[in-house]
Amino acid sequence: MVPELKTVLKSIGLNDKEITVYDALLPLGQATVRDLSSRTGINRGTVHDILEILLERGLLQSERQGSRRRFLLASPERIVSVLEDKKRDIHDQKTKFEEIIPQLKSLYAKQGGRPRVEYFDSDEGIKKILDDVLATCELLGDKKEYVLYSSTSVRNYLYKLFPHFTKEKTKRKIYTKVIGLGGEGDPKHLMMAERKTIKEDAPAYMIVYGPKIALISVAEDDIPFGVLIQDEKIASTQRMLFDQLWGKLM
Repeated sequence: MVPELKTVLKSIGLNDKEITVYDALLPLGQATVRDLSSRTGINRGTVHDILEILLERGLLQSERQGSRRRFLLASPERIVSVLEDKKRDIHDQKTKFEEIIPQLKSLYAKQGGRPRVEYFDSDEGIKKILDDVLATCELLGDKKEYVLYSSTSVRNYLYKLFPHFTKEKTKRKIYTKVIGLGGEGDPKHLMMAERKTIKEDAPAYMIVYGPKIALISVAEDDIPFGVLIQDEKIASTQRMLFDQLWGKLM
């Protein structure tokens, strides 16, 4: 089968077995249930059900020759017609959905805009958080910035998981304010950044960026885990507290 045809057939809702039967019929032009079952290895009952579905979709035609029923391919233009029907259906669904958006927004508002919370407990999960920091900051317009509390006991895990994070952050022109917990950090990770320090270390790393907060720590089995909170009010509160502390530090 031409790869593009398989993609089109999938797009109009045919599953793998339906496509297999249609593909088997293509070089024959017409065939019986027995023929198609033999060519595809699919039992006759299933082939018969599939052919009925394809008939209903208008992709096949059928005719009887005595006691035998044969199935024929419909004109290829029928596929175009099915695609047009699907396009109109999607447009109609989109229009109907747009009509209920105000109602959905009202329901969302009544819930108080509850925060979204995600939990990550693997190296790959922590890397997803760091990727999200970069992606979210890029959407902040002229002021692409995030602030963080950098824990000495956690930061080495992050550098290991994403060794080029600072380089990528710098390339995207994202500025950082860092309160280092437990002393100075590695100077090579301070590009496009200001840093102040607190002598006491802490067991968690916190990043505040846009409407989000990421909390990252390390479990007793040395596996990092993180919690990502998306909520404008919580994030702005944490940013206010950060700015207050930043102003008091030398």
